[in-house]
Amino acid sequence: MSFAPRGLDSIPDVCSNEDLPEVELVSMLEEQLPDYKLRVDSLYLYENKDWIQSSPCHGRLPEITSPARDEESFRYMILGTGNAEQKTYSDADMVKRLLAEKDRDLELAARIGQALLKRNHLLMEQNEALEEQLGQTLDRVNQLQHELSKKDDLLRIVSIASEESETDSSCSTPLRFNESFTVPHDPLQLDVLQDKLRELEEENLALRSKACHLKTETITYEEKEQQLVNDCVKELREYPGCILQWQNGI
Repeated sequence: MSFAPRGLDSIPDVCSNEDLPEVELVSMLEEQLPDYKLRVDSLYLYENKDWIQSSPCHGRLPEITSPARDEESFRYMILGTGNAEQKTYSDADMVKRLLAEKDRDLELAARIGQALLKRNHLLMEQNEALEEQLGQTLDRVNQLQHELSKKDDLLRIVSIASEESETDSSCSTPLRFNESFTVPHDPLQLDVLQDKLRELEEENLALRSKACHLKTETITYEEKEQQLVNDCVKELREYPGCILQWQNGI
């Protein structure tokens, strides 16, 4: 069999011929399909065969499956489906638990808020009562101080009259206080005045002790009031932070 030599002039004629069919080079380079295709879904089972055999390519023989291999494949398929269903159920239970916890947190936050408001109201009422009591105590202290000053003046006048009566018993020297108080020089009256002086001194000591006690109570009430105010301010400052923290957690 012989071939006639062709010249280079024939090559352009072949390439320029428009009637020749086009050759798809892509189809010639495509890879062949594998021998087996998996038709098993991990969530749903098909009634068809798990494995289908494709036509052999390039002269290779199909692998022969055994009953043991088919059983292992079936077990793998069943286990995958069970794990997927269990995971789905676990996720649903977890979401339900989280929602239940959020509901409990919201209810707890509402109860704590109401308790704080009630406590704040009670503290304000106690503060007002203590302020009123403090005002009454201060008025009582001022009144006792005024009475003490008057009795001190009276005691001073009586003591001066007693000293003068002892030094000079022959003459009488009337003493005046605010142009209305006079001290007699009769010994009987002086004894009465001395007794009255002792009574006034005892009463004065009792009043001073009572005034000191009231002053101590006033200081105690002031400290309690200041502590209540500090507690109220502290709780009012912490309350928005707690609410914001609960909202962020929710």
